[in-house]
This record gives sequence, C-alpha cells and structure tokens, in this order.
Amino acid sequence: MNALRRWWPDLLIIVGVTWLAFACSAYAGDGSVEGELDQGGGNVAGDISIGYTQRERVTIAAATALTVIGVLGKINQRPA
Repeated sequence: MNALRRWWPDLLIIVGVTWLAFACSAYAGDGSVEGELDQGGGNVAGDISIGYTQRERVTIAAATALTVIGVLGKINQRPA
C-alpha cells in the first residue's frame, strides 16, 4: 500500500501523457489547409484549421485533466 501511495502520481502522469499523445495524433479532425507558395521567392502563407468533434474535445480534456492531477499529486507529495 505504501508503494501505491508513492507511485500513483507517476502512474497518472504516464497514463495521461500517453492518452493525450494518442488523442491528439489519432484524431485528424475536419480541417482544411489553404494557402499559396511562391515559385521563386520562398514565401509561404496560409491558414490551417482543424475542427474536432465534441467527443474528441472531451477525450483530450480528460487526458489533460488526468495528467494535471498526476502533476499536482507529485508536487504536493509528502516525503516518506
């Protein structure tokens, strides 16, 4: 039980960061890329917009909250 008390923030951080990385990379969203590239000058201009569905936003927010809880637990952990 003492080991669980010591390692729970680390476990939450690992699970949260892994979940967040998956959530951000797995959902491509309904986005569009608009812009132009000049032939000789090398100027690049454009807009990139990614639209997430409500479910994807909740998943990303939950993964972020889990990570933050783990970080706060690690910061507020009392020395053994």
